[in-house]
Amino acid sequence: MSVLAILSATIAVTYLLLPNPLADVFFAGIVMLSVLFALVGGIGAWMNRTLLVWVAALLLTGLSIVGMMSIGFVIAPAALFLLGAAIFSQLAGPRADVREAIIANPPTKRTLMQKKLVAITSVAVGIGLVYVGAFAQELFGSCARETLACALDTTNWDAVGLTVLGLSAVSYGGWLLWKRAYITRVLASTQTQ
Repeated sequence: MSVLAILSATIAVTYLLLPNPLADVFFAGIVMLSVLFALVGGIGAWMNRTLLVWVAALLLTGLSIVGMMSIGFVIAPAALFLLGAAIFSQLAGPRADVREAIIANPPTKRTLMQKKLVAITSVAVGIGLVYVGAFAQELFGSCARETLACALDTTNWDAVGLTVLGLSAVSYGGWLLWKRAYITRVLASTQTQ
């Protein structure tokens, strides 16, 4: 399913960007994100990295929903294939080597709580930085023609930096929370056996 998602996203991008791929740099960037999300999800599926597949699938689904009136219908099949890959990846279960490592050396409840606190703090700080960077100020100025040169000239690089830092903090916190939930799930499954 992940291969079908990548092929579907590639076909959609080819359809949307031809014949003049860089006529509008913002449109081209947004459209190219669909291929990037599909590739990340496909790599995650093949490496049995369930979190990576879910994140990519949800981002691609969000992109198709946000672009529903323009590009959404073209990239929706890729989003559906990637959601299917995420579901099957989740059903496949944890990798055996990771499961055995968790069972052999389980973390203490105190360690789990400390890491959850760090994760929640990271997500909260990240959301604040994204708000200040992306919503409280403009990331990009406006141009008569949305060319790459104009986009680079009118970009508020401080706001972009804050937004990227905030998204990184949210991603890190989310990854920590996912990992704690994963460890808890593995430990709970061993106690019920």
